[in-house]
Amino acid sequence: MPARSSVRHWFAGCVAALTLPPWTAAYAQSPSADALPAIEVTAAPIVGVPGAPTVELSGPQLLLRQGGGNTLGAALSGLPGLTSTWYGPNADRPVVRGLDGNRVDLLSNGSPLLDASAASYDHNAPLNPLAARSIELLRGPQALRYSGGAVGGVVDVIDDAVPSEPLRGIDGAAQLGADSAFRSDSAAFTADGGDGRIGLHADGYFRDAGDYVAPRGAVAPSIVDGRVLNSGARATGGSLGGGLTGDWGFFGAAISDDAKRYGTVVDPNVQIDMHATRATLRGALRHLLGADRVRLDYTHTDYHHTEIDGGEPATRFVNRGHSLRVSAERRFGAVRTEVGVQALRFDFSALGDEAFLPQTRTRDTALYALASGEAGAWAWSAGARVASLQVDSAGEAATGVARFGAPQSRRFTPLSVAVQGQYALTPQLALTGTLAHNERAPSFDELYANGPHDATGAYERGNPALPKERSHTLELGIKASAGRARYTATAFYTRYANYITLLRSGQWVDGDGAPVVPDAPDALPEFNSVGVRARFIGIEASALQPLFDHGGRRLDLAARLDWVRADDLSNGQPLPRIAPLHFTPALVYTQGPWSARAELQMAARQTRVPASDLLGATPGYVLVNASLTQRFSAAGRSGVWFVKLNNLLDQRAYNAATLDTLRKLAPLPGRGIAAGVQFSL
Repeated sequence: MPARSSVRHWFAGCVAALTLPPWTAAYAQSPSADALPAIEVTAAPIVGVPGAPTVELSGPQLLLRQGGGNTLGAALSGLPGLTSTWYGPNADRPVVRGLDGNRVDLLSNGSPLLDASAASYDHNAPLNPLAARSIELLRGPQALRYSGGAVGGVVDVIDDAVPSEPLRGIDGAAQLGADSAFRSDSAAFTADGGDGRIGLHADGYFRDAGDYVAPRGAVAPSIVDGRVLNSGARATGGSLGGGLTGDWGFFGAAISDDAKRYGTVVDPNVQIDMHATRATLRGALRHLLGADRVRLDYTHTDYHHTEIDGGEPATRFVNRGHSLRVSAERRFGAVRTEVGVQALRFDFSALGDEAFLPQTRTRDTALYALASGEAGAWAWSAGARVASLQVDSAGEAATGVARFGAPQSRRFTPLSVAVQGQYALTPQLALTGTLAHNERAPSFDELYANGPHDATGAYERGNPALPKERSHTLELGIKASAGRARYTATAFYTRYANYITLLRSGQWVDGDGAPVVPDAPDALPEFNSVGVRARFIGIEASALQPLFDHGGRRLDLAARLDWVRADDLSNGQPLPRIAPLHFTPALVYTQGPWSARAELQMAARQTRVPASDLLGATPGYVLVNASLTQRFSAAGRSGVWFVKLNNLLDQRAYNAATLDTLRKLAPLPGRGIAAGVQFSL
């Protein structure tokens, strides 16, 4: 990985004495003009805004949560109900309520990424929060606009590459950052300009990181001289876009490019060279064909990454495809409605030494309808989605790999519905609820995988006979407020009739899938894709309690808690990779433009693991973190400086949601100092 650059030395010297914010008074808007904006975290839409995101990050709060790895998992992990897969700092997908992979869809401006991150834990999603304007998590009816099978939700990374509102003049922002734990430098900018009719946009980002620091006491073959080997990365990307805007609506185009080369902790000789290009057309016309608004979103994606082993290309993963969504919105009195059609087509292939998948083709066409409204103390939203989906395998003919067999094809018609509501008992107290039925067609890897997979250290077999995954979810919550105080709590229950997962068969096989004895040189544990009955139960809660508020000085107690229990009912075992109880209390002090936060990030010991887990229970931990921030304004420019101190006591910690073959090799980072600045241009 590249050595640390002069940017880090310059920037660390500028901001070493400066400081950064907490997720200040999270969940509450501050009355002070100098206070940071809140992170909005709600269990259901607030009255008057049906379909609001469950989680929304933007502005300085997004800057603070980007983390040393600059992944979606790092940006969202730690919020109520959210953890991450943590395959080291470079491949880290969000985990929502114990669900990951194909049950949490990743989007860019509402369009599917069409990458390979859901098919393998070591594959990073080709998105970087440095370039984002906001990140949203949607669940319930609003998620059905994009997916019917994403029970955990859809995570949408939003930028302004195609302007949807008139731009006048020139505006922009820039940020710089550094993190000692990751030996990283980062920089990003965004710029927009227009004359009220024509708008243009440009953004870009850069990140350079070395091997990250291991916590004190962590011992593993991957850790040498206190660093985790082959965990560095270098990433660049950006987008150009523009379009026309007016009272009639908007129409424009954009192209984005993301490139990243990073190491895989599980093997010091393997690096991944990833590249994704997306071309987008977006537009909306008002008052067309009787609709209030008709919208078009089209994206073409060309994604590929090459796994480089010992300097030589080994396996090449390619995903090329198109996504088209056309929707119409209309209001009928107090009820807002939207109907739409989405078509998705993509071809996936994995060629080379790690060809555990044949070439596949997926065709998915879906119809959806949404409605929302308010009536007195009630706010509600509802949605339905039905799809026709076909997944084809080219079999042996396309690759010459005999174990892929003859070409195969499966068709599915998944149907999903959801209803969400909120009732305000008083202006300060509301009850919330969601009821959902979700169906998901098996993905191409769950159907047709057949080969050794280095990322999991196993031989994986799909099952072409798998039926649809079906689940029912009930969610109940309460929200209360009193002045600046805020309290939320949500309980959920999800029952699966056919939860598709990889389970160890108990047999050992060689690289061709033939049975061998466990101590054979090339022996791999065999894992099969199977459907089991499953149950998820969980609780999420957050609180903000003012302790002191006088003369512009405030001291608040903030806390968040989440817990999930997940069971394989067919086999009487816990499901794997489930995070334990998390509890994070914090003290937040604000005075004018300054804010400071100290927190304890606590995780219980996770003893509920399946018998097949190679490492057994994951130890609990307590991490001490602190942050300090100041907002500033000078020469017509505004911004924020920050400093964050992470894992101050250098405690050893492991992520229970990480794959067991990697968990000990990639502990959570040790003590580090992160600093940054974001300012308007």
